[in-house]
Amino acid sequence: MAKDRDDNGGGFSGKRDKTWREIDAGRAKGSKYHSRQDDPAQQKIERSASYQKYKTAADALFTGGELPEGLAKTFDPEGKRKAQKQAMQKVTESETRADWVKAVVDYLEKYPELPEDAYFLDSLLDHPRERIVDKALSRLEGLAEEGKLPKKVPQSLDQRLKSVELTSMDPDMQGRAKALREKLRA
Repeated sequence: MAKDRDDNGGGFSGKRDKTWREIDAGRAKGSKYHSRQDDPAQQKIERSASYQKYKTAADALFTGGELPEGLAKTFDPEGKRKAQKQAMQKVTESETRADWVKAVVDYLEKYPELPEDAYFLDSLLDHPRERIVDKALSRLEGLAEEGKLPKKVPQSLDQRLKSVELTSMDPDMQGRAKALREKLRA
């Protein structure tokens, strides 16, 4: 036997039944697990200029970008990080191949420790000197082992590794390039 309902859909109590949409909305408001996008106070904070400045500074700290003045004094008092970043920029902005080859050699003389920048290391695999290619390949292998190689590697990395595999005179380097290439494909 069906329930007796009033015309307003209230059933025995006379109250109006809530729709599923209203029930779900009520659950979301009462939940402590609501989204940050739903919180107007959080949105106001994220739109503020100071938050944007803070976020930019934090990103720079972790991505190797330009550090703000206060952080630069703490993390890089001698300015080595900034100088190395400028030297890398000089290498990448070289106009001719001959200038680029010389800039890479100059960079490595000044900064023998290669950075964790996959794009920069990828470009070094194209260098005519085998020892520089070997050094870049070693650094890429180390980053891959540590899990520090980004998920989105340069598109040219696969082809450059294949080129090292096919053109290198050192059979050990050929094998390492092939192994790294296969690891990146997996």
